[in-house]
Amino acid sequence: MECEAIILGSSFSGALLAWILAARGMRVLIIDRSRHPRFAIGESSTPAADLILADLATRHQLPKLAPLARWGSWQATYPHIGCGKKRGFSYFHHRRGEPFSDTADHTASLLVAASATDAGSDTHWLRADVDQFLHASAVGAGAASREDCVIESIERQGADWSVRFRSLTEGVKDAAETARAPFLIDATGGGGAVARALGLERLDDTLLTRTGALFGHFHGVDSWDRLQAAAGNFSTTSPFRSDDAAQHHLIDGGWMWILRFGDDLASVGIVQPADVCRRWAGGADGTLDSVWQKKLAEYPSIALLLAASRPTRPLSIMPKMSRLWSRASGDGWAMLPTTAGFIDPLHSSGIAHGLSGVQRLADLLLAESFDAAAWQAYGTAVIDEVYWIDELVSACYAVLPDFDRFRLASTLFFLATVQAERGYQRGETTASQGFLAARNAPLRMALSAARSELI
Repeated sequence: MECEAIILGSSFSGALLAWILAARGMRVLIIDRSRHPRFAIGESSTPAADLILADLATRHQLPKLAPLARWGSWQATYPHIGCGKKRGFSYFHHRRGEPFSDTADHTASLLVAASATDAGSDTHWLRADVDQFLHASAVGAGAASREDCVIESIERQGADWSVRFRSLTEGVKDAAETARAPFLIDATGGGGAVARALGLERLDDTLLTRTGALFGHFHGVDSWDRLQAAAGNFSTTSPFRSDDAAQHHLIDGGWMWILRFGDDLASVGIVQPADVCRRWAGGADGTLDSVWQKKLAEYPSIALLLAASRPTRPLSIMPKMSRLWSRASGDGWAMLPTTAGFIDPLHSSGIAHGLSGVQRLADLLLAESFDAAAWQAYGTAVIDEVYWIDELVSACYAVLPDFDRFRLASTLFFLATVQAERGYQRGETTASQGFLAARNAPLRMALSAARSELI
């Protein structure tokens, strides 16, 4: 099969890039190891992600994409695609063995507003629905797709990349297929298909943030706002209802996330140091279910919040989330950012970073003439951005359990975020300013210096 671009993986960023390229007339092939719909995490969007989505929809004339940029337009246009309302970020500091306690001036909480109205709010993405929608849209625009496939080889042959793959679908003949294209994009996330084929170096040990997660989707998660109001605490609803936000429950060694979708469904996860999660994964502390229940029992208010919850599927564990490859682009190949590296979901950087890669690679692939220098610069920038995210996020872990210092460390991250959002609003792209304003040297130096003083 001859095409112009092969995209490995069809999660949101790979599928969206395929949609854009196919809609603009390129011959695109998607190869994926599984089939939609499928469970995935990385579900919390941000204002930066919304601004990039809106830009992509306008620039590439994709009116079907535009409603996903805001909760209100999403609900009006695609009520069948799972989505939660995200008015902002909320953080609650818990003490082991004690019910959560706060004051009117938020001594144990931090609520960071990201939007002024419900209609204009950010979103939580039910990835099974969103990824399937984006993949179907890519196919509808003309992209070819092969699901349930295993890649047997990736080779450079002259000016093209050759990918040999085989279907794993029940009842389908297992004859191998080969596709050739001048461009190969890796959107396999932690799979790192291209990096493994090229023998790239892993740089995980150079990262400061080293966490893992135990997680799942649940029905029956109670309302944190209602439970706190019943206990006489009303700090969780100002300046917005924390149930309509990304909830972060800070505990010893890490935190818990709760992201609410519609239909009584929520994503819930426990983040702990990677060595703890490796122990859990190995069964040293019992089954994952027993580990989950023991951890909840340590925090009475969290235990009450999840007392009636029921998992929709077996719990999943990711013993180590932080990862990084040594390169993100090369001769005719590139990785989307969350394939090149990932740090941690603490401040919801994943979706926006992934979309920023779609924005940049689409521009490079659709340009009238190919810019090899810009292609290489993209890869260098992505690696640098992962280190920048790591620098900001690791500061928050370094100061825990001191909640006052955690506020300050989080503020450094949000200052970078706000600067980047203002750039997008002025019409800048990630190529010009870097993700989280990584190319803003004065800001970066100031935040790095503040980080050093803080920790």
